[in-house]
Amino acid sequence: MNAASSYRWPAYARRWSEAEVGRDVELARQAFRRRRLGEPLARYLEAYDQRAGTVEQVLAGLQPMLQSSASAQAHWSSLWSQELGRDTFRYLGAPPISEDDLNTLAQARCSGAVVQDPEAFGRLMEVMRAILDPRRFPRVAEGRTPSAAELGAAVLSTTTLMASQRVQTLRRSDEKAMVEGSVRGLLIGLGWEEATRPAQGVRNLLNDAPAPRTFLTQVNLGADNADVLIRLDDGRLLAIECKGSNSEINSRKRLNKEAAQNARAWLAQFGDQVVPAVALQGVFRDRYVLEAQDTPLVVFWGHRLEDLRNFVCPA
Repeated sequence: MNAASSYRWPAYARRWSEAEVGRDVELARQAFRRRRLGEPLARYLEAYDQRAGTVEQVLAGLQPMLQSSASAQAHWSSLWSQELGRDTFRYLGAPPISEDDLNTLAQARCSGAVVQDPEAFGRLMEVMRAILDPRRFPRVAEGRTPSAAELGAAVLSTTTLMASQRVQTLRRSDEKAMVEGSVRGLLIGLGWEEATRPAQGVRNLLNDAPAPRTFLTQVNLGADNADVLIRLDDGRLLAIECKGSNSEINSRKRLNKEAAQNARAWLAQFGDQVVPAVALQGVFRDRYVLEAQDTPLVVFWGHRLEDLRNFVCPA
């Protein structure tokens, strides 16, 4: 038996049919396309310009920096102490390496202070030499100084890679921030008040939960964070995860892992006194939305938040 079948569908909540989910997935996708086509080029250019100078500094001194010597540590120290400097080094890899992976491979927390630890610094150098992109930086293996054209091409490609990834990250956070702001705006427009967030979060529904017709944002419900927590008139708590996605693959992580995992934890701890829900904006696959409902998760859409209004304030 599916574990989700042990949970009842929340009273008074709308469960969408396959056809309805398909319709809303397409509407959300069309809205996403309009936002992306209207996105200003300035966002990418700003990200590029912010990174180009640091990238040039790193690449100009790349060969001596990859030596495990005292002089190399001195070269690295000033650049590695800056967040953009550390990001640049991660993007020297083929492919670029995440901060978590770099920490694991170097067996150290690769913060600005790592250059002060000779052993950790040595391990970091080993990782950087192992992951270095041979197509962008062939001159390192060949032990020669790059030409001006070669250095310029490497700076251009590395900065472009970093700026593109930054814009992608901002896009994901934009979708989430937009739908979360819309939910909050809807509640305020209804005359509901945002309550003071309890320091310890909501652990006990009787003592910690907000009063009727008030809500909390970014608060722990049990051990897991809820983006918006609303006290309904019937005493239940509506716990909403606001999720934005820019691809169908990404939507599976946002819905069926992150949101569903929190929902199951809340239901296990608080039972049907909590109504787990998601507010979605962006690109989602219809199958993943239907699977999320089986958690159960009540689904609201950023392009039609009147469904949320009707649920919290039924006629």
